[in-house]
Amino acid sequence: MVWAAVRQYIEAMIQGGQLRWPTLCRVCHRWQGQTVCAHCLLAAQLDVPRCQRCATRTTLAGGLCQSCEDGPPVFDHAVAALDYALPWNSLIASLKFKQDPAIARSLAQMLAQAVRQRWGPRQPRMPEAKTHATLRRLRAGAPTVLMPVPLSPQRLRERGYNQAGLLAHHLGRTVGVPVQHEGLIRRRHTERLMRLDAAEREAHIRHAFAVHPASLKHIQRRHVAVVDDVLTSGATLNEIARTLWQAGAREVSVWVVARTPLPEPVQTDRSPQADPPAGIWQDTELLD
Repeated sequence: MVWAAVRQYIEAMIQGGQLRWPTLCRVCHRWQGQTVCAHCLLAAQLDVPRCQRCATRTTLAGGLCQSCEDGPPVFDHAVAALDYALPWNSLIASLKFKQDPAIARSLAQMLAQAVRQRWGPRQPRMPEAKTHATLRRLRAGAPTVLMPVPLSPQRLRERGYNQAGLLAHHLGRTVGVPVQHEGLIRRRHTERLMRLDAAEREAHIRHAFAVHPASLKHIQRRHVAVVDDVLTSGATLNEIARTLWQAGAREVSVWVVARTPLPEPVQTDRSPQADPPAGIWQDTELLD
C-alpha cells in the first residue's frame, strides 16, 4: 500500500510538471530533466525582431517585411519562436517523423515565450494594478482560442499522433488559452507539398479544411490562433485562415514553432553561419 501511494504521488508530480525523469537534451546531449535544457533555451535567440504579419526575421522591430508589404498572407498575424534551421529543424523532424513526442513540451515552451513577447500583458503603471495584470496571461486583443492544424486520418494513422495537437495542448496550458482540438477538420488527404511551386500548393490545398459544427460558437466573432510546427510558404495556413474567415472568425493569427527563412541573395562576405548546410532547404519542405 505504501509503495502504491508513493508511485501515485510520483506519477502525479510528473504529470504536473514538478518532477521529471533524467533525459538527454536533444540539442547538447547533456543529462538533465528536460528534452531541451535551460542552457540551449537561452541560446535559442527567441527575441530576434520578426515581421508582425508572417514572422520572418526583419531589421525593424514591430514592422512588416517587404514581402508582406507587397502581398500579405491571408492571416492577420504570425508568431514564431525560431528559424527553421539547425538544430531546431532536427528536433521538429524528430517530433514529426521519429516518434519523439516528448520534444513537443520544450518546443511549446519556446513558442509560449515568443507569444508572451507579442501578446503578453503590458506592465501596469500603478502598483495596485500589478496583481490584476499578472492574473491575465495575455493582454486584451490576443487570441482567445487555439486550433491545431489537423492531420488527415491516413496521416494520423501513419504518425500515431498530431504534432500540432501536442504543441497546442502544452501551449494552451502555458498561456492560458483554451484549445479546440477537434475544431478544424481535414476534409481530404493531401500529399506533401514539397515538389510544388507556390501557385500549385495553393490549388492543391484549396477547400481541404472545414470547421466542425460544434466549434462554430467558439470561433465566431473571436480571435483564433492556429497552431502548427513550421510556416514555410503559408499555403496550408492561408487556406485554414480562409476557412475560419468564412466560418465567422473576427481575426486569425498563426503561432508556429519555426519559420523557414526566406532565401537570401548571394553575398561575397557572408559568414559561415548564414548559409544552411546542404540539404536544409530540401528538409524544410517535409512540413505537411
